[in-house]
Amino acid sequence: MNAIDKRAAHPEHADPGGFIRKLMLELTVGDIHLPSFPDIAARVQKVLDDPKAAAGRVAIVISSEAALAARVLRLANSAFLNPSGEQVSDLKVALARLGVQLVRCTAVSFALQQMQSGVKDPKVRARLHELWRDGALIAAIAYVLARETRSANPDEALLTGLMHNIGKLYIALHAPPGIESLTPGTWTQLVRDAHPQIAVTILEHWKFAPEIIAAVKAQNNRDVVIGGLADILISAKVLVPCVTDRQRLPEVVERVSALKRLKLSAERCNQILAGSADQIRSLRSGLFD
Repeated sequence: MNAIDKRAAHPEHADPGGFIRKLMLELTVGDIHLPSFPDIAARVQKVLDDPKAAAGRVAIVISSEAALAARVLRLANSAFLNPSGEQVSDLKVALARLGVQLVRCTAVSFALQQMQSGVKDPKVRARLHELWRDGALIAAIAYVLARETRSANPDEALLTGLMHNIGKLYIALHAPPGIESLTPGTWTQLVRDAHPQIAVTILEHWKFAPEIIAAVKAQNNRDVVIGGLADILISAKVLVPCVTDRQRLPEVVERVSALKRLKLSAERCNQILAGSADQIRSLRSGLFD
């Protein structure tokens, strides 16, 4: 099928901007559709939001999904949360080790990954896999940056990093087949500009903390002084290439105001990335694998 035939089969191809606007309008009126999204994340969120819920009740909800329970235990026993090497097998003990925000983060990450299995198009599955892998890495970097700079709550930074590209994921799920190949430059820019607001709408619907939502919304605004979680998220995103290529650090630090506001020099960034390398790998693996 040539480009003309594809546009005829999918009118959105002729107006990718119109497709994005239509998607945003649907989200604004509350029409949020995530196919095959497991309800376990909503059930965990509900029980965690109940101040009267005991640890045993949270454990019961999570144990109803064996794969999620296994992930919680694996993360609790990882080098990230268990530097002493003392293994736990009791789910309640594991939940206490993780804490509320990290349990919430683990449930959402699990549900989003499970959702991928319901997607039939292999190209879309591959794109979702790529987005989720990137999100897990940025979440891990955001956590260590927040911990080392003490400029934000590390658990909130983790959740912010994990959710920052939920808008891209949503667009990937709903985009007409082949639209990105017909207008690659235009489509990439449209997605870059629109995905933070789409993410904000979804996160508001899921009742995420206002601070997390504000940071996700501001992620493209490198030169706007917002501070806190927003600076952590922006910094985590730009440091991704430096995880494997530290020589890029001086140039990155020079051009990114958020890093300067966090008082992070190239030398300090190198120390953080090197000193936390094992923890970043462990946390990313716990969220992604």
